[in-house]
Amino acid sequence: MAWWAMGQQTDIARTLERIAAELGVPVSAFHERDASSDTAGALQTAVAALLSAFTMVRDPAERQHCVDRLSDEATRLRALAKDDRG
Repeated sequence: MAWWAMGQQTDIARTLERIAAELGVPVSAFHERDASSDTAGALQTAVAALLSAFTMVRDPAERQHCVDRLSDEATRLRALAKDDRG
């Protein structure tokens, strides 16, 4: 493997770690656990769509606003799921 490719892999791994930390999930959530799992494929598709949309936002303040809104919504949905279970 070329030296630059190793650097790219390291950058990708670091980026996945940061995304996982922000979402409160393990990095393994981005890897298919079962090739036949529709859920794993749907998660990867959703993450790719989010990242694609996020890269279109050029203003750092607006990017942070997007992160904050998504985090707030995720917190709200977790609370709803917890209420449903319990």
